[in-house]
Amino acid sequence: MAVGKEHTASYTNIPPGRYQFRVRASNNDGVWDQNERSIEVLIAPPWWKTVYAYCAYLIVGIGSLLLIRARGIQKLKAQFALEQERATAKQLISQERKEAEQLRQLDKMKIKFLTNLSHEFRTPISLIKGPVDNMLRQIEGGKMAEQLKLVKRNSERLLSLVNQLLDFRKMEENEITLQNSDGEFVAFVKQSVFSFHDLAMQKGIDLSVSSSCEQMYVSFDKDKVERILFNLLSNAFKFTPSGGKISVTVDCAHSMTDASMVELILAVKDTGIGIPLSYQTKIFESFFQLDDQEQVLNQGSGIGLSIVKSFVELYNGIIQVTSSEGKGSVFVFNLQLMRCRIFDTSILEAEQPEITEAVKTTAPFEAPKIVIVEDDTDFRTYLKEHLADQYQIIEADNGKEGWQKALFHHPDIIISDVQMPVMTGIELAQKLHHDKRTNQIPVILLTAANVPNGAIYGLESGAIDYINKPFDMDHLKAKIDSLLTLNQVFKDKYSKQLSIVAPEIEVVSEQEKFLQKALNYIEENITNPQLSVESLSENLSISRASLYNKLLAYTGMTPVEFIRSTKLDKAKKLLDKSDKSIAEIAYEMGFASPNYFSKVFKSKFKRTPSEYIHARKVARIVPVK
Repeated sequence: MAVGKEHTASYTNIPPGRYQFRVRASNNDGVWDQNERSIEVLIAPPWWKTVYAYCAYLIVGIGSLLLIRARGIQKLKAQFALEQERATAKQLISQERKEAEQLRQLDKMKIKFLTNLSHEFRTPISLIKGPVDNMLRQIEGGKMAEQLKLVKRNSERLLSLVNQLLDFRKMEENEITLQNSDGEFVAFVKQSVFSFHDLAMQKGIDLSVSSSCEQMYVSFDKDKVERILFNLLSNAFKFTPSGGKISVTVDCAHSMTDASMVELILAVKDTGIGIPLSYQTKIFESFFQLDDQEQVLNQGSGIGLSIVKSFVELYNGIIQVTSSEGKGSVFVFNLQLMRCRIFDTSILEAEQPEITEAVKTTAPFEAPKIVIVEDDTDFRTYLKEHLADQYQIIEADNGKEGWQKALFHHPDIIISDVQMPVMTGIELAQKLHHDKRTNQIPVILLTAANVPNGAIYGLESGAIDYINKPFDMDHLKAKIDSLLTLNQVFKDKYSKQLSIVAPEIEVVSEQEKFLQKALNYIEENITNPQLSVESLSENLSISRASLYNKLLAYTGMTPVEFIRSTKLDKAKKLLDKSDKSIAEIAYEMGFASPNYFSKVFKSKFKRTPSEYIHARKVARIVPVK
């Protein structure tokens, strides 16, 4: 880089390195000397660009990478260890849950087994309790009556233990619900306490019951209130010695906030052995028991008082106990109940004898038909023996057979068990309810199974009533009589409004026009052997399927049943007014044989043609006063 005529040279920003500085001179005339001088110039780099610096840089860089790698490896190890720890903990938790689930399933299977076993107990208990009740009605006093009362009392105790087991299962599954009904509470409590009268006399214990209010009509679950009193009184009798006292008191307190509610406070007091203070807070726990040698409360199954506590809490109540050893105990609990209207049962009581008498005076061939569907032969026989004197009994082993017999016999009532093979009672009730040929038949379901919402499922299936075993036979008979009376009222009203007689009907609606046309055709061709469903549908200009649907909707009968019913009505008129024999009328009406004619005639009119003719003759010769 030349500098011209300048006597100085300045260089900046020259990169580090070795350089040669050369100088030549010129005279005043501008002639340059060929000789030149030179010097070497060494420009050293800054310290951060030296070899040592770069070495340091390399060392630092490599060290940093190694450090980063080491830390990464350490972090990965820590994460791996943490994941392993989590996996191990998760595995342990999963294993514990699995073991807990297995234990829960095992407990569930045990409870289910005991529950199913308890259900099986209820039918034999019914077969013990029912006949004993009947025998007690026939025997008054004496040693035999006392022994029967002992059997009855222990059968009721066994039933209570079975119910406690079923209630405990419900408590475990949170399935206990209230089934409230209107009733007089004070009388119910007195009746429940009175059931311990025989035991009180046997043990020499003074048993009393009192109430601050004479009557209290409320809505309450009779079964659960009875179970509360039964448990408390059973414990009181168990630990009260001979000569002691047991009293039950009822106090009524009006609600200050809601006029429709009432608070009832009940106390069960005994002069028994008492409960130690340290155990008084534990006796309401499930399965709480003490050593066998210690005579304190809850020495039975250990679930009675826990069930009592659960039942009381259903009514927003609290149960408490105060006790002194050697002096006795007092259990006090309150129930929040809703008032109900006062109902008069005198009408029902006045009407019931008339209903019973009407059924009993019915002739055998006119007695109502009842189909009993029960897979337990002993229980089915027990029901038949108690109902056969008033009703025609038809038996079936399972729901499928019951369905077939219902179609064939057209009974007035069907009584069915719930748990059966082939077809259950619920399935039978649903099938009967959804079929137009049988949906008018009342169904009563009997069950030994205490399933959650069982009554709701039973009623939703189409049944009229849902009765738990064991039950009072008089209650079942009263229910049957009421249903038969009600059913007869509906039948009479229905027949008055919808009966169609060919010469008298006044055609107004399309339905009546259709039925009138069908009746006219059948009347005109009643003796024609070619009369059939096909010819009827052809005459009415509709398909066989449409004819089936219309007749089923209008009359509740299939085309075959409709034709047969019309023929039977005509045959009945001929039996009234003609002197023709039964066989002649049967063949004239197009029936295949007199035997078949008699069978279908009895199915519709509740008697055979010969019985009908005989009844008509008797009616003619009876003198009119």
